[in-house]
Amino acid sequence: MKPASTGRRWVWVILGAGAYGLHLALGKDSALVENVYSRGFFVGLRRLWDLTLGRSPVPLIYVLLAAVVLRGVWLVIRLKRSRGVGPEGCRPSHLTPEEYRSDIYVPTKVGPVPTRIGRALLIVASWAGALVFLFYALWGFNYNRVGLEKQLRLEAAPVDIPELRAEAEGTALALAKTRASIVGATKAALPDGVLPHDLEAAVRSTLAKVLDDAGFPAPGRPRVRPLWPGGLLMRLSSSGFYFPYGGEGYTARNLTAAEKPFVTAHEMSHAYGITDEGAANFLGFLACEAAPDPAVRYSGLLSYWEYLFPALARASAEDARRLAARLPEAGGVRADLRAALENWDRFRGPVRAAAQAVYERYLKSQGIAEGAKSYDRFVSLVVAWKRRSGQ
Repeated sequence: MKPASTGRRWVWVILGAGAYGLHLALGKDSALVENVYSRGFFVGLRRLWDLTLGRSPVPLIYVLLAAVVLRGVWLVIRLKRSRGVGPEGCRPSHLTPEEYRSDIYVPTKVGPVPTRIGRALLIVASWAGALVFLFYALWGFNYNRVGLEKQLRLEAAPVDIPELRAEAEGTALALAKTRASIVGATKAALPDGVLPHDLEAAVRSTLAKVLDDAGFPAPGRPRVRPLWPGGLLMRLSSSGFYFPYGGEGYTARNLTAAEKPFVTAHEMSHAYGITDEGAANFLGFLACEAAPDPAVRYSGLLSYWEYLFPALARASAEDARRLAARLPEAGGVRADLRAALENWDRFRGPVRAAAQAVYERYLKSQGIAEGAKSYDRFVSLVVAWKRRSGQ
């Protein structure tokens, strides 16, 4: 390994360690991060990215994966060349054709085993350092920004049983009413044909307005695209994710029509710099609620119900049973819930539990003490918002 390449690798190790150390040192609810990074650097980066790489007709994760594969092929070819294997055009200039094609050419020794292990570890550490540094520089420092509750001055306190019951009953009625207004809807599960032709643009326009009204920047035009193969994310217990290295979000292609708008809004909230999962759920719900299209509004309500009803069941099983018995009357709502459940059941497997455990550790490493339970703050945030709005 040349001294220059060794030096470059150490630079990435130091940058990665420094970025993570800075993340830990800044802690949560950092006004410095909010003003300098989230409302400064990240806003400029978001605009620049969406004007350039964001215009790619191909999802950027595919482009990066292709680049990794090509890089691997190039390394294999380079390794073969170093061992004297390859076409005549690859022959080192100091070797004759006869030497190159024979066993005379032996590559220079690369050093004792401990040295080689050390070099290999440095290469791995440098790649890890580069990934960590880019993660925080491109998006990850948003984990340190001031929390949504503090910025909106919301008191997201636990919701008591009477309020949970009233919220669930009101949501059940809203679900039935909104679904009945969807053109083309029947009592069967909703088909994709009832969704807006350009779902991504429809969600972006309402989410940007919601963020602007709440005092958050909404720069650029971040992308959220369906990911192929469709069941891959669902096998990993994920309906979507935001990819900082590509600057865009992805949703599972196999989601039901009733799930797609809300998941798109959730992932787009991440693209705008909202890292907390409960906050992304909350903003995604508000974006769906503000949409002119009833299918998008219905998706937000249905996703909210999927958090609200279990919360009611944990607090009062009797109230939950009574309310569930009324759902069949809400023409088609039960069919959509059943279709989503059956769809997710198709992708159950041993990988899902492992993926959930890894994601739990990831969230906690970013300072989210509740881990995946942070998603459940969705209900308390919506109720707190309604309380303040007088709804």
